[in-house]
Amino acid sequence: MINLGFWLALSIISLISTSLYAQHSSESVELAKTIPIADVHMHTYFRGGPTSSAILEQMDKNNVRWGGAVGDYRDDVADKLKVRYIPAVGQMEFMEVFFSRGVSGLVDDENLTFKRLFKNAEEQFSNGAIKGFGELHTNNSLSGPINIRRTIRTDSPAVRKMYSIANKYNGFVQLHSQHDENFTIDILKLSAEFPNTITVLSHCLPLSQPKDLANLFSKRKNIVCELSAQGSTHNKIQGINRTARVFDDNGLKQAWKNLIETYPDQIMIGTDACCGWFNSYGDMVAEIRNNLLPYLSPELMEKVAYRNAVRIFKLNE
Repeated sequence: MINLGFWLALSIISLISTSLYAQHSSESVELAKTIPIADVHMHTYFRGGPTSSAILEQMDKNNVRWGGAVGDYRDDVADKLKVRYIPAVGQMEFMEVFFSRGVSGLVDDENLTFKRLFKNAEEQFSNGAIKGFGELHTNNSLSGPINIRRTIRTDSPAVRKMYSIANKYNGFVQLHSQHDENFTIDILKLSAEFPNTITVLSHCLPLSQPKDLANLFSKRKNIVCELSAQGSTHNKIQGINRTARVFDDNGLKQAWKNLIETYPDQIMIGTDACCGWFNSYGDMVAEIRNNLLPYLSPELMEKVAYRNAVRIFKLNE
């Protein structure tokens, strides 16, 4: 005898599973293969990082038109990429202070390393050498490599000083933090006090749900985020058996598509080929082209892929 209850339950599960993911169109699938990309989480480390030639080669190979906004600023990369580079400073100094002074050092704006950073950043902003600070890890207690995990308030003296400097030059601060009540309080305060500073939330704020980002986006136009490392590729590289947060081989999750459609001007993309993973750069870009972009309308895809970044970082097309 046919178990109607079993088949009904199976049908419901199938329907729910399908509704979790957005649908794509053939037009969007084709456009996603070739659309230019701005990688706003492209690391260019000095120590153990790729050569400037290797970076340019991968960008050209994958039609990544612009890249940067995180990691160590490099003169050789700036010379090689020219207007395609999104230069940022601060991560190297943030790490240096963390490893030498610990968590307490990160909130000390009188630290000599930070004072040197502030002085140099003023000069670099004024002569157009940099566009912002990033990626600053304020709270990565559950979302970063174990050896660099820490928790500080985002509204702390050293970070606040960077916001102040960026504000004078219409720059940005890219933050790696996690969603919680303290972060919400801090980022809303900083973004209000420094209206000319764009806050870029790395990885679209780990531990957050679309509704949490919607709460921030609805209150502040100068808060944006980027969707690096939100698919399956980074989990596979690290050997982690974890469900991808935003998109996977089934496509873009519907709740995230809804967020992008509601706040189309505040979301960008990136790769985050950090930590010795640059040889997987092409896989990271391919994942974005296959599992994220095809689920957006052509006009929205252009914004997320590169137009938002061109506007926010004042890039040359």
